[in-house]
Amino acid sequence: MKPSQKDTVYIDIDDEITSIIDKVSSSESKLVAVVLPKRATMLQSSVNMKLLKKAADSAKKQVVLITSETSLLPLAGLAGLHVARTLQSKPAIPEGMEEDLGSTGHDYIDASEDDAKDFDTKSAADQPIGVLAGLSDKEPVEEAKKIMPELAPLPIPRAAPEDAAIEIDNSDEEEADEDKEKEAKSEKPDKKLKVPNFEKFRVRLILGFLLIIVLVVGFILANSILPKATVTIYTKTSSLNNTFTLTLDSTATAVNTGTSTVPAQIQQTSKTTSQSVTTTGQKNTGNSANGSISMTAYENCGSLIIPTQAPNPVAAGTGVTANGYTYITQQTTTFKGGKYSQADNCFEYSAAPTQIAALNPGTAYNIQGGTFKVNGRSDVSATGSASGGTDNIVQVVSQTDINNAEKQLSSVDTSSIKSALTTSLQQAELLTIPGSFVAGQPTITTSANVGDQATSVTVTEATTYSMFGVKSSYLATIVDSAINKQINTANQSIINYGLTNLNFTIVNQAATTAQATFPETATIGPKFNLANLKKQIEGKKAGEVRTIIGANPGVTSVNVHYSPFWVSTAPKNASKITIDIKKSS
Repeated sequence: MKPSQKDTVYIDIDDEITSIIDKVSSSESKLVAVVLPKRATMLQSSVNMKLLKKAADSAKKQVVLITSETSLLPLAGLAGLHVARTLQSKPAIPEGMEEDLGSTGHDYIDASEDDAKDFDTKSAADQPIGVLAGLSDKEPVEEAKKIMPELAPLPIPRAAPEDAAIEIDNSDEEEADEDKEKEAKSEKPDKKLKVPNFEKFRVRLILGFLLIIVLVVGFILANSILPKATVTIYTKTSSLNNTFTLTLDSTATAVNTGTSTVPAQIQQTSKTTSQSVTTTGQKNTGNSANGSISMTAYENCGSLIIPTQAPNPVAAGTGVTANGYTYITQQTTTFKGGKYSQADNCFEYSAAPTQIAALNPGTAYNIQGGTFKVNGRSDVSATGSASGGTDNIVQVVSQTDINNAEKQLSSVDTSSIKSALTTSLQQAELLTIPGSFVAGQPTITTSANVGDQATSVTVTEATTYSMFGVKSSYLATIVDSAINKQINTANQSIINYGLTNLNFTIVNQAATTAQATFPETATIGPKFNLANLKKQIEGKKAGEVRTIIGANPGVTSVNVHYSPFWVSTAPKNASKITIDIKKSS
């Protein structure tokens, strides 16, 4: 099939010059009409115009630029490219930007507006440029030469009537194109060839790294961290019983085997309980009565001897009583005069009136013309009155109320407190001394004091409880020092100190110290160097471990346990090996 001799290529505004060249070069037609968009910036460069011209010449194609942009005409003229305003216009090579292309020797003619409206781009693509330019169907080439001779650098003969396409004598080129077409058809794409998915490759690479890390961590856990070995050695042993007396001292910093003193720790906790009661006391908060009295002093009663001086004065603040109620003098009373009274048979001394105030508020202190006694002065009598006292009875706290609240305080459950102290000491890796559990002196506080106005009072009791604890290693030092004096340390050693479930008895106890006794049964057996034993069995299988340890004198049997289940040899880390020596049953 012969290719068409004409083609129309539409250019987008975003196309680059390389894209335009590719479209022109890939066209199978020899005559290519390139329809440019408005403001075709890609060709507003003389370099791009020349590149398009050079590419068209290399591909042996005639290119006509279809554009109405006047800014492109000079550039097209310099490059030697034909230009037409529309597909119906006559193409020509522009000359000079200042000249009117419509009046040049090329006779550049625009299509009418009516023609543009009736123009069909689809049908125009299959018609020769000469026909679109308005030439006759019979002799388009000759007529084009007459009008614009420069439009026909190559003769384009009219095709036969049965073929509407323009034929060009380019048999050699057609054969070359047919060969290229055959080669293109023969080169079928390889369906098996796939473009690598780099996203999947990256995911697989990351997963691969993670898998390697998991395997490495798992290998370290399985072979270095998790493996453990427990070796139990049963030996011929004997028991040694002792009773130790030691001093627990919370201020000590080191063990003293000479005095059997060990550092101890005191664990304390406080417990607070409260009880409220209704107050029963009463208090009169009314006004106090005020008044005055006249005092008379008597001297040398029953004697006619004239006193040489007046009686001593009555100091301010002295109490005077009347009808069982006490009043307080507000000023010092001085006596003067002095005359003999035959009725009293005494020398009488008078004084100015003395101001008094009732000791307590209340109407009971109101008195008129009463007789008063002066406290501490039997030689003085007084008469007077007081008024202004009022009553206002309120409810207050009494000592009886506080005593009743203390009696009603609920008893504290000391068993739970003792258990809490034991747990705290054990968490600190200490042996507890249960007998040292004591309760301190309770501290009692009240919400109101005696005499305070209140309808109720709350009594709170806070008690501090304490208990001693001691490190088992300190006890082992005391036991070791005592037992080593009783055995042959050359071939005997303490297999078990027997420091579990000790029964301590407190002899006496103070704030920071306590003296306690405890019975202890130690297990004596063959002497082993546990550090050397661990070194000997590192990396050994269970049978080898039994053989190595069983060769020691006094060993009756050896039990070996490895964990986890996949471990078959002792760890090469001595800290992962536990050796327990027990008495044979």
